[in-house]
Amino acid sequence: MVALEAKWKVLIVICVGIFMSTLDGSILNIANPTIARSMSVSMQQVQWVVTAYMLVITATLLFFGKLGDQKGSSKIYTYGFLVFTIGSFLCSLASALQFLIAARIFQAIGASMMMATGIGIVSNAFPAKERGKALGITGSIVGIGNMTGPSLGGLLVAQFSWPVIFLLNIPIGLAGFILATRYLPVDSPASGQAQFDLRGNLLFALAATLLLLGLSQSASINYNLFFLGILFLLLFILVEKRHPYPLLDFHLFYIKNFTYGNIMSFLSYATQTGAIFLLPFYMDKLLHLSPATSGLIMTITPVSMALTAPLAGNLSDKIGAPRLTSAAFLLMSCGHIILSTLSTNYDLPRIAAGLLLLGIGMGSFGSPNNSSILGSISKEKAGYAGGFIATVRNFGFALGIAASVSTFTILFNHKLQGLPYMLAYTGASAWVYRINAAICLLGLLLSVVSSQHRQPVQKSCQNFDQPQ
Repeated sequence: MVALEAKWKVLIVICVGIFMSTLDGSILNIANPTIARSMSVSMQQVQWVVTAYMLVITATLLFFGKLGDQKGSSKIYTYGFLVFTIGSFLCSLASALQFLIAARIFQAIGASMMMATGIGIVSNAFPAKERGKALGITGSIVGIGNMTGPSLGGLLVAQFSWPVIFLLNIPIGLAGFILATRYLPVDSPASGQAQFDLRGNLLFALAATLLLLGLSQSASINYNLFFLGILFLLLFILVEKRHPYPLLDFHLFYIKNFTYGNIMSFLSYATQTGAIFLLPFYMDKLLHLSPATSGLIMTITPVSMALTAPLAGNLSDKIGAPRLTSAAFLLMSCGHIILSTLSTNYDLPRIAAGLLLLGIGMGSFGSPNNSSILGSISKEKAGYAGGFIATVRNFGFALGIAASVSTFTILFNHKLQGLPYMLAYTGASAWVYRINAAICLLGLLLSVVSSQHRQPVQKSCQNFDQPQ
């Protein structure tokens, strides 16, 4: 790495962290059915291995983003590697679901430290004219990590016991920690004493927990917990408006690129995890495919994402984000619609077509949208903005999984009263995909309507924090 420019060294270090975290997540999606069988738990119970991880990340991202601005984003990112690696080792030792969930919570703290600061580090390391390209490369690494995970995970789960999927993170994490200490830039921490909104953090964490519990429990208490979570979310916003050092930076919401971009991010990411989480169970329970075969099929989405993301990032530097985000939502909607037509018969072309469109849509959305958001704010707030983007993404992921599994379970139990098991299963899955398609169409509408209000990055950068 000696001959490379400093910005490319920074990008490589960040990409190592991205690869490790996405590899871990994509392997786990394939291993979930095996973990559920080995621990004798249901799909609704094993989802907490994923949901608890997402919940902790969501609740702490803004904190670590602001801490990065105060203490130095590079320092927070570097130690995030170490915490994530230790958490991975603890996950490999788990013999019960409760211990595995607890270890995933510890692992999530390290992931949050990296997610909250990584995107801001990259954004600050590259000039505006190359930001989209750099973020496109990170999007490609997301695709490569997700691409490697299912096939590698399928082979490992078939040949070894499932804990080996977490042991893979240890050498990658240690290498990333060493590279980060050597090549990440030394930050200039913000002047003055750091001020943190502890009450805001607790309120947001409580609201997120209640929302997820409301979507993950039985139908009889679903709505009580969910609406209580909404009330706490509103209380969180009211408290933030009166706090001298709020967790929410309300000035950023005057920037149209920031506000519309994050709303669309939530709609996009909330629909992605439903397909990725449910499809391996469909291939396991109905099609009786091996983990290796399922993993190979699931690589279609990340491969197409890895190929599309850098192209979309480069293109966004030239034509802006709105047209790309609109096309992305349309493609994702079509992918969900195709997956909603899956039957009890093994139809590889149909599965492949749905996953391909989802992958192209995901790759076309992330880097242009993130580049538009980060290009519209000042560098001094890049850490916070990166943390906010990651919070929205992971909150969308967590709610998407919880809502998809809950919707599937309720519909499946209802349909099972009058239909055979396999028909009830495909019927419930179809409605989950239709709902996700409708959400993507809502995102498409918002992208089209807001395109005239969102300024190109070059213009927004001239007036970072002024209402637009």
